[in-house]
Amino acid sequence: MAKKIRHRLENFVLAVMLGIVRLLPYRWAVGLGGGIGGLLWRLGIRKAISFRNFELCFPGTDRKTARKILRESYRNFCRSMVEFALLPKLKGRTLDYVQFSGLDKALEMADKGEGLLLVTGHFGSWELLGASLCESGFPLDFLVGEQTNSTVDDMINGIRAEMGIGIIHMGVAARGVIKSVRSGRAVAMLSDQDAGKSSTIVEFFGHPAATPSGIGAFAIKLRCPIMTGGIIRQSDKTKHIAKVEILRPNYDNLPDDKDLAIAQITQAFTDRLEEIVCENPEMYFWPHRRFKSTLGYK
Repeated sequence: MAKKIRHRLENFVLAVMLGIVRLLPYRWAVGLGGGIGGLLWRLGIRKAISFRNFELCFPGTDRKTARKILRESYRNFCRSMVEFALLPKLKGRTLDYVQFSGLDKALEMADKGEGLLLVTGHFGSWELLGASLCESGFPLDFLVGEQTNSTVDDMINGIRAEMGIGIIHMGVAARGVIKSVRSGRAVAMLSDQDAGKSSTIVEFFGHPAATPSGIGAFAIKLRCPIMTGGIIRQSDKTKHIAKVEILRPNYDNLPDDKDLAIAQITQAFTDRLEEIVCENPEMYFWPHRRFKSTLGYK
């Protein structure tokens, strides 16, 4: 009963918020998102975790600078959530807001029917990145988990589908990912959350991090390229630059031990994500418990 009440309350709040932001002009709505992010920061939501993560990754940064970067991270996250909610209003126009760098090679591969894996993290407006890739003519599927609230789950995946993104559910992950890549599509996965026991341990900012092993395993099985990248919000807060890069692992030179081979590939794309975060730390979502399994803090 408590679960049903909570879900009904979530659905009501979501409906009200969607109604408000969809009535506003786009720039105002994104600005409102920034304001909500600033409020969440002031309320201290996961602030201690964010500081702890940031201090681990950027040791020696003075408290004032860290506070400024983290506050902007909260604002960016909420702006990005508003942008996701507004994607249907941007259908056919996402490229008015997103400029790509490095996409030409990926589009050439798509034209040749060469599938790949797309790996990114909770960085910038990642849902807008997916939608704008589709609008660029890039065939894309998302590997997604299931939300406990089915109404919210349907809403999220409905927006993605409306923007041309295919959906692969975790329950059929292996079959769905393999079929998609072999048919010349790209499968996008986020790879920057603590993966617990079912993980590969790699270095992230010099610390051991439990990272999903599935991407490396899929890459080895499919022997496909891996695209990494991130989307960076510009100073006017509504425009973005999306930078992508193709990694081509040398599968013939990987260790014979499968776990070691997965770790090597996982480290390669994790290193790229680290570089992206280093360049624009305010775009990263710091409240995740990234090192929960390896460093033991909650």
